[in-house]
Amino acid sequence: MSYTLDTIRLLIAHDSQDDAEQLMNALRNAGKATRAELALSEDDVLKALKSGTWELILCRPEFGGTNYQAVLSHLHRLGKAVPLMVLVDELDGKVMREILEAGARGVAPVKDRDLMMLLIDRQVEYLRLRKELQHSQLALHQAEKRLSTLMDQSRDAIAYVVDGMHIHANDVYLEMFGYETSDDLAGVPIMDMVSAADHEKLKKLLRSRAQDESQTHDLECKGVNLDGKEFDASFVFSASTYDGEACTQIVIRAAQVDEGVLEQKLHEMSQIDQVTGLFNRNWFMEKVDDALAEAVRSGQMSTVLIVRVDEFERHQTDIGIDGADEMLKLVGEYLAASAGEGSHLARISGEDLGILKSVADLDEASDLAEVLRAGIEKLMPLVSSRTLHITASVGVSFAQEDSRSSQSIVTKALECCNKASSAKGNAIVVYNPMDDLEAGSAEAIALVLKQALEKGGLQLQYQPIMAMAEESGTHFFEVFVHLPQEDGSALSPSQFIPVAGELGLAGKIDRWVILNSIKAAAALGESVRLLINLNGYSLEDPGLAEWIAKALKAAKIGPAQVTFQFPESDLTNYMSLAKTFTDKLHQLGCRLSVNRFGGSIDPFKLLAQVNADMVKFDGTYTQDLGNKESKEKFAGLIGRAKESNKEVLVGFVESANQMQALWTLTGVDYLQGYYLQPPSATLQLSEGE
Repeated sequence: MSYTLDTIRLLIAHDSQDDAEQLMNALRNAGKATRAELALSEDDVLKALKSGTWELILCRPEFGGTNYQAVLSHLHRLGKAVPLMVLVDELDGKVMREILEAGARGVAPVKDRDLMMLLIDRQVEYLRLRKELQHSQLALHQAEKRLSTLMDQSRDAIAYVVDGMHIHANDVYLEMFGYETSDDLAGVPIMDMVSAADHEKLKKLLRSRAQDESQTHDLECKGVNLDGKEFDASFVFSASTYDGEACTQIVIRAAQVDEGVLEQKLHEMSQIDQVTGLFNRNWFMEKVDDALAEAVRSGQMSTVLIVRVDEFERHQTDIGIDGADEMLKLVGEYLAASAGEGSHLARISGEDLGILKSVADLDEASDLAEVLRAGIEKLMPLVSSRTLHITASVGVSFAQEDSRSSQSIVTKALECCNKASSAKGNAIVVYNPMDDLEAGSAEAIALVLKQALEKGGLQLQYQPIMAMAEESGTHFFEVFVHLPQEDGSALSPSQFIPVAGELGLAGKIDRWVILNSIKAAAALGESVRLLINLNGYSLEDPGLAEWIAKALKAAKIGPAQVTFQFPESDLTNYMSLAKTFTDKLHQLGCRLSVNRFGGSIDPFKLLAQVNADMVKFDGTYTQDLGNKESKEKFAGLIGRAKESNKEVLVGFVESANQMQALWTLTGVDYLQGYYLQPPSATLQLSEGE
């Protein structure tokens, strides 16, 4: 699974708060979502490293009486694998070499912002690849453990050799050559296992393997045990790994085994995923090849579904690696039982399972995907004595006459699954061939956006907000807008608002959101409060406040029922306009909230200028609640917000552990998140209310 960084947690070690804030603004203007903290001294750096999780450190060569070497030293001592980039005044070859040799990940000129942004992009990509490598290494370790178990249960004699010396062997191999334990065999040369008459044959084979170890070599010879007794043996040498180290695997086939049966068994084993018991990716690709050939031959369409368990890493953290494997196995068993006759099921990779099935048309494939998605949502498997609430994202593509290749079919399904997963998951996305034409381009988004505004095609979603203290008869909802796509997915505001801004449509979108959400709230009466998200472009609209007053009056909804919310970065960039707009809102009786609060170095500087009523903290604070120091820091920020007479909303509550931690924090007024309740396409109160 691809690892993506939504918000970059950035530590800036600097000697100037003003310069650091300008750097933050440059990052945000470049479209990078950041949550930053400023360290003006070595003590600040130490405190930050101990109390938070960081993706990147930007550091001046010298700051606050210390330097970047000291920061690197603390990173090493604390075991923190955080890349550090040094911001220099001028690029100089000698200085760059010294900095990189000291262990920094990069060097960037502080005055060349464009170049600096490119280098930061490289670091973010490095982080993503490093995370993927860690997941791959973990998967490899688990595979080696399962291989070791299979080896110990094998009837064949199996050993592993490095540089001609044994490092491990199974019991059958040890017994065959007269050794009691694998430790007794360790370090014994392979030459000792072969009769002296066959030494030249073995040397020749080893020389051949030195040229190309990827090949498999056979050696028919006389084996010899510790007692000097010789026996006929057929050695098979092949490349392998053991305990993460490249080595040679030696297999001596058990006697009196039908070679045809053995080959068939080995072939079947090579096609089976040992965790789930399902077939593996190679087998699945062969079946997709067959389906594509059948589509060309007879016109029979087949569908490929990629089913991904949402938030797999979170589940893995909660129930452990073995528990996650068990969960995946149970999901596989459900899919095998529910996909229907004639379906082929396999584990593609990680938490992705693949289904191939013949279908009559696109609707049948979509219906199958929806049935499986809904079934997984209701599955609630029992793993490690815990009942899990899991969901899945499903991507759908098709093997049909004009499909290019089996690989492209599976890739399209995977891309659709990524779209479903990135849109909060628990959804299906069906591939549309039209997506290949400038898919995701600004031009395509602009076309869809204009059509949506003309035909009322934008979509509102309402997510409940829970009050920590009971508010009699009041129901609070946050309002989000999405741009639906033909493939069933939806673009988030971060994807289409910048395009709308370039087209001069961003303000029109905000007015549409306000008008339609307050109409929905008015239909439910005075018990409903709304938190409506707007974008920074609307702050440039001098007539917006007056229009809001007329819209509220026409909808017959009280101004006190409506709070408007802007991202912290937009309010900072348009601070003077934001201050004027906030004053007008308060005159109307409406309120203002700051979204993604706490992302800047000193977020309270904004509150000193813009009289906001509420702050919604950046989601990374919720994610870091498991860290004691991070929780304490968060508690301090909440306390400062309360001292400023601001209501506090904490979102992105995704687990029971986060919920429990937040209950213990003083000053939180509202909670929100998928653990409590996901967004809904309609504004409605709970049943019986």
